[in-house]
Amino acid sequence: MKYSMIAAGLIALLAACSSGGNNGKKLVVMSSGKLQTESPASTTIKFEPGNQHNEMELNFKGGEKVTVTVKSSAGDQTFDLPDNGTYLLNLKSDTLIGSLVNFGSSGMPTTISTEQLQHIIDSTQQLIMGQNASDEKKTYFIKPSSIKKISANLGARLIGPYNAIPYKVEADKDGKAPEIYKFFTNKQKREALNELIQRMNK
Repeated sequence: MKYSMIAAGLIALLAACSSGGNNGKKLVVMSSGKLQTESPASTTIKFEPGNQHNEMELNFKGGEKVTVTVKSSAGDQTFDLPDNGTYLLNLKSDTLIGSLVNFGSSGMPTTISTEQLQHIIDSTQQLIMGQNASDEKKTYFIKPSSIKKISANLGARLIGPYNAIPYKVEADKDGKAPEIYKFFTNKQKREALNELIQRMNK
């Protein structure tokens, strides 16, 4: 009985150690202005608002809640990361709109029907208004000075407004497509929508 209790304790300890490697939080910050921090694991960010787009990634180990403080001339703001996973903090002056990139095996179609184009236009209009953003659909509408958990996967990659989606990607060790999210500013989405409408009216 004594030995079985010791064995059970060792198994529980090993399980805790093995699962502990998956604990952690990744914070991607996208801003309009300069970002500065003392280390990639710092919970304090110095932010100087401006016009230039900047990005920063912070990583925190463990499963405990993390609170990040952003210090700027407008005062201090705090943002909580309660659960493990990948988060996006929007310090831009515009809303960030994004979604999961779908790497289909068939690739991009060479032609698109009028019905498909209309569907894209309708979906884009809704997303600009934040009407069809949801975790279930993996579509996001993140207002300035707000934070959002994007994925439970620490390996998820968030691509900012002025960076391109990789032309070629490799599957992970399980053969699955990488988890990549692409984000645009609301202004960029509106410009893209206008182009789609012009294309449809031709």
